[in-house]
Amino acid sequence: MSSTPSKEVTALPGEVREVIDGRYELRRELGRSIGGLVFEASHRFTRRSVILTVVAPDVPREKLHEVRARFVSEARALATARHPGIVEVIDGGVARDGTPYFVTEKLEGRTLEGLLAGRAKLSPQETAAIMLQLCDALEVAHVAGIVHRDLRPDSIFIVRDESGAERIKVTDFGAAQLVATSTRQAAAGTGARTHAYMSPEQLLALDRVDHLGDIYALGVIMFECLTGRLPCDGVYQSVLRYASSTDAPPRADAHVPEVGEKLGSIVQRAMAKKREDRFPSALELARAIHEAFPAASGRTFFLGPAPVPRYAVAMPVDATQRRRTPRVPYVTPVRVTLPGGAGLDGRSEDISEGGLLVITRQPCEPTPRASLQFALPLEGTTQTCDAVVRWVRAARQDLVDGPRALGLEFIDPPAGLLAAIKRYVEIMGGTPAS
Repeated sequence: MSSTPSKEVTALPGEVREVIDGRYELRRELGRSIGGLVFEASHRFTRRSVILTVVAPDVPREKLHEVRARFVSEARALATARHPGIVEVIDGGVARDGTPYFVTEKLEGRTLEGLLAGRAKLSPQETAAIMLQLCDALEVAHVAGIVHRDLRPDSIFIVRDESGAERIKVTDFGAAQLVATSTRQAAAGTGARTHAYMSPEQLLALDRVDHLGDIYALGVIMFECLTGRLPCDGVYQSVLRYASSTDAPPRADAHVPEVGEKLGSIVQRAMAKKREDRFPSALELARAIHEAFPAASGRTFFLGPAPVPRYAVAMPVDATQRRRTPRVPYVTPVRVTLPGGAGLDGRSEDISEGGLLVITRQPCEPTPRASLQFALPLEGTTQTCDAVVRWVRAARQDLVDGPRALGLEFIDPPAGLLAAIKRYVEIMGGTPAS
C-alpha cells in the first residue's frame, strides 16, 4: 500500500481508509504541513488515536529529496527534545515505497490562536503563565540544538496532562532545523506560513539564524497576547521593510504603555532587531518575566475546572457561569455550509451535547441555520447536523483572513450524535466550564 494516499483521500473532514506500513489505519485528513499531509490515524493493534504525517503526493519530484530529509529531521528533532511541553513523537518509519512518515501524540485542547480569536487579548498574569511554560520547553529544545523557526499562536496548544492540570504544548516542528544544518537553508524559511513572527535575519535570509530567532517570535507572541495586535501590521512587505531598515518597530513603541513598563521592556528586548540585543536564551527571558511577575507560577486556567476525581465531591459552580451542557476539548476538521451553499472550513476546539466551538480563517456572520460536517469523537465516523451560528468573534476584524471563533449550537441533533458526544465527555471528565 502506498504511503502517500491520493485517490483515497477525501476532502476535509471526510473519512479515509488506508493503512500505512501495515500498522496505522488512516481515519481522516486533518490538513497539511510543510510538504506533507497530516492525518488522524489509529494504531491497528492498540487502537490508540495518533497524528500521522506523510509526504504529500503532489510534492514536485525535484523537491522530494529535500522534503523527505525534512521529515526525518523533524521526527529526530522531536525525539531529541523530549519535554512535557513539546509534542511527543511516538513512532516513525519508512513505508514499502521508500517514503518516510512519523507519528506524534494527538492533542485535545485549545490553541492560543483560538483563545485570542475569542477573547482578543489576555491578562498580564495569563500571558506570563503561558510564556513561562513556552520558555521552559524551548530552552530544552535549544540546548538540544533544535530551533523551531515557525512559532505562531496556532502551533501552541493548551491541553490537560495526566493529573488534570493544564499544560502548554509546542507543535509544528516541520520547519525546525538542527543548528548543525545549513543556516542558509534554515534562513530561507520556505515553509514558514506567517512572516509577522519571523525575525529580521530570517526574513532577510541571512547566514545566521539560530535560537535567537525563536526568542524574537516569543516576543511577538507575548505582545499579541497582551494587546490583541501584532507589533507590525502583519503584511509581508511592511515587515520586510522593517527588517531591512534601521528604524524601531513601526508600532511596538506606541503600545508599550498598554502592557506596562516592565512587560513592555521585556517585549522590546525580545524583539530587538539586532540579535545581540535580545535575551541570550529562553531561560533568561523566563527569568525576566518571573521578575516582573514574582507570583507567576506558569499555571493556566483556560479549559475550565479540572476534572474531579470520582472519590471527591465536586465543588458547586456559580449559577452565572454554569453551562447547560459540559464541554470538553475536541480537535477535528469541521465544514460549515451556510445558507445559499457557501461553505467554510475550520476546526473545532471544544464540543458538548449543545454544540461546537469552531476556529476558521474565513469570514462568517451569525446565521439562524447552517449545516455541519465533522467526525464524531471516539468513533471517527463523519456526521452531518444542522446548527445555528450563535456568535462570531475575531480579535482583529480588519484582517480578512484572521482567525475567527464561531459558537455553533446544534439543531435537532440525531440521537447517535448526542450519545457519542455524551460518552466522549464522560471519558474526558467533562464538568461545567466557567
